Amino acid sequence: MNFSILLVLKDRSRYTKRLMNKWNSEKFPYKIWIADGGKDDAIASVLSDKSNFSNLDYEYMRYPFDATLQDFHNKMASAVMKIDTDTTMLMDNDDFIEVDGINRCVEILKDNSYCSARGLMQTVYGDNMYELYPDSIIGSSAAERVIKQTQQFHSNWHNVARTKYIQAMWKIIKIANPQNFRIVEQSTCYLNTVFGNSYRGDFPWMHHGQSERIQLSSGTLQSHFPSQQEWINSGYWLEEFNKLTEMVGAAISYHDGVSIEDGLKIFRECYHFKLPELKDLLDIRVSQAFKLGYNYNKIDQMLQVMQELNIEKAKT
Repeated sequence: MNFSILLVLKDRSRYTKRLMNKWNSEKFPYKIWIADGGKDDAIASVLSDKSNFSNLDYEYMRYPFDATLQDFHNKMASAVMKIDTDTTMLMDNDDFIEVDGINRCVEILKDNSYCSARGLMQTVYGDNMYELYPDSIIGSSAAERVIKQTQQFHSNWHNVARTKYIQAMWKIIKIANPQNFRIVEQSTCYLNTVFGNSYRGDFPWMHHGQSERIQLSSGTLQSHFPSQQEWINSGYWLEEFNKLTEMVGAAISYHDGVSIEDGLKIFRECYHFKLPELKDLLDIRVSQAFKLGYNYNKIDQMLQVMQELNIEKAKT
């Protein structure tokens, strides 16, 4: 089973140079796909000249500027379809990854018991949310795994996964087109567990930089992460939550062979497990979101993506 990394860029060029120089000096053994949606022509020139990193096997892909999240979704949905290895993972330019950890994850995925895997995440600054829930997310159905992911929530953004699952994930996100980045992140967390069991190991894996947030035309991405209560009460939350519900509900429906209404209901009714201290507020806001209705045309497109990429369904 082979592996490659998708390095997702939008400026912060000094981190890109630092990471690429580190990998080059270490002769990083895996292929790197670089999807650059930044403005910096200088880093584009550096990366386009492969003699600058002669010890690396990489493919540099220059995309239009990520002015909006829709631009970002378009870039991601395009870039993931270039990947030609069996397994892959997303990488940010302010992080460092352990090669031995990658090897462990690739070995784990040789066992079809798991869809994605990662080891320990260490953060350079602030609290490390990745230490809170060390147990793997394992269940006999997508619905069961979604409930467990909600109860033991933290990011699966960097998991090593089978490439077709990463491809399905980003094509689905492009269809839903969420405009809040917390929703984007949560969709990757859930979809990585809908498709199969998610392994969380105790071996060294990644040093997570948590550097300055990426800038959009509407401002910094940091503004997309207010306190949970402020976020849930925001004017945009109802519509954005419905997009998340459509993505996860469609994936549950497809994988478990249940009706789309059941898939949507399963997610809608378990979401409060993520924030039990805000259950009363979430019950009100989720009910309000439900009354807005869903975009069944987009749901049909999501189901078609999973069918075209031959995403496995649960065995009955």
